[in-house]
Amino acid sequence: RRVIEPRFTPILVTVADMITDIYQPVVGQSVIVDRQFLRLQEAIGKEIDYQEDLLEVLGMMDTLFATFTKKRDTCLEENKSNGLTEPIGTNTSN
Repeated sequence: RRVIEPRFTPILVTVADMITDIYQPVVGQSVIVDRQFLRLQEAIGKEIDYQEDLLEVLGMMDTLFATFTKKRDTCLEENKSNGLTEPIGTNTSN
């Protein structure tokens, strides 16, 4: 179950690779080994789907931030051309 925790991933990928090498000769001969490999495959598949969803959301957020930045820059440029760049509420005459 800990295979999908990012802090353990580098070590567990190496361990999973070693276990695969060790048990490869008995795949298809042992119901227990086959079941465990299917569980591992399912957990990794779920994690891949999760990571793909996260990347999709990050792409959407990048698009939103880029759009917001462009609108903000455009508004600032419009304000400069209209002479509205002076801070509001700063009266220097006493």
